[in-house]
Amino acid sequence: DVMEGEALVIKCPQLSSSVKFTWYHTDINKIIPAEEEGSRIFSLKRFLWFLPTSREDSGNYTCVIHFLNNRTKSFNMSVQVHPYKQGVCFPNQIRYPNDTGRGKIVCPTIDNYKNATIIQWYKDCKPLQGERYFKAEKYIFINNPRKEDDGYYTCQFSYTHKGNVFNVSATRIFISKAKHSPLPPQILFPKDKDVIEVELGAALPLKCQARLGIKKQPMDVVTWDVDNVPVKYLDFSRFHEKTHFFQGREQEYYRETTLHITEIKKEDLQANFTCVAVNEMHNTKATVTLQLKAQCEVGLPNVLLIVGSLVLLVAIAVSLILYQSFRVDIVLLYREIFQPYSAKDDGKLYDAYVIYPRSHTSEANFVEYFVYQIMPDILENKCGYKLCIYGRDIYPGE
Repeated sequence: DVMEGEALVIKCPQLSSSVKFTWYHTDINKIIPAEEEGSRIFSLKRFLWFLPTSREDSGNYTCVIHFLNNRTKSFNMSVQVHPYKQGVCFPNQIRYPNDTGRGKIVCPTIDNYKNATIIQWYKDCKPLQGERYFKAEKYIFINNPRKEDDGYYTCQFSYTHKGNVFNVSATRIFISKAKHSPLPPQILFPKDKDVIEVELGAALPLKCQARLGIKKQPMDVVTWDVDNVPVKYLDFSRFHEKTHFFQGREQEYYRETTLHITEIKKEDLQANFTCVAVNEMHNTKATVTLQLKAQCEVGLPNVLLIVGSLVLLVAIAVSLILYQSFRVDIVLLYREIFQPYSAKDDGKLYDAYVIYPRSHTSEANFVEYFVYQIMPDILENKCGYKLCIYGRDIYPGE
């Protein structure tokens, strides 16, 4: 983990008989080449350099070690670049452990940077000053450490590469031999002025988590107020709290309190819900408000999509039914309007000759009607064919 805009170097293990190192950006399956003019990320033997880091550098990287016998061995590493935030000098993830309570604090990672120069030491993000602090090349020594010396110590140093100067910072926690040490309480969540979307009548759990110090604290309170009224004075059937504590790495002491609201009402939308964290050193607050979910705005596109789909399906179904019922009429209407059959001059007088048996029975009248009326109307008038009908175009004896 590293801060954005700082230099970073990560190392591949040095194994015996290794002859070559290849670095990959695993997420995009890309080889990282050696240093080129103007390159920001480059490999140098078993080192991978970022000069400087950028947000898009976050991801997974692989170092492949090549041996003389053509064997290879891979090591996967993860890089997380954190942006600078106002009021936060280092994220919680960018911390290195400290294994001593004797007052010596070594600057982490400085040995990875050749000819690095320490610029400044900080304690809890404030410049470190005073006669009790002895600053050496790579470490700081606290004379006669006390409980109030517990906290987060950050070393900031510079690294120069080809005339370009880059900053590097590293933070580690220092814990004295004292039984406990308070730190300024820090509410991790919720953030102050957060807005939470709710639904009327629904239940809602509001969580507040705070870091209160090192080891178990004699005074550790994390609670909720509603419009500056403690929850214990409110309607218990609708508001109640549950609290638990836990220890993080380096014996950091956390307390989390959840405010359970069994039913959201309209008056809750006008209220301020404030998480209060208190220890023997200080107190801090974070206030959140509630607002209704914008159901209409969110649901309108979905409603339009559903209605449009239903209308389309109904139109298709009606069209299929009409086509099945009036297929012949539709085809004839199409032919009458667009006349897809046009007469072609192929040198022939007629396209077909029609001859039929003549008689004087009752069926003869229908046959003659079909030959002289229906066939010419369809084949000649609508389809464009030329018929030669015996008795109409050719007379007996011709």
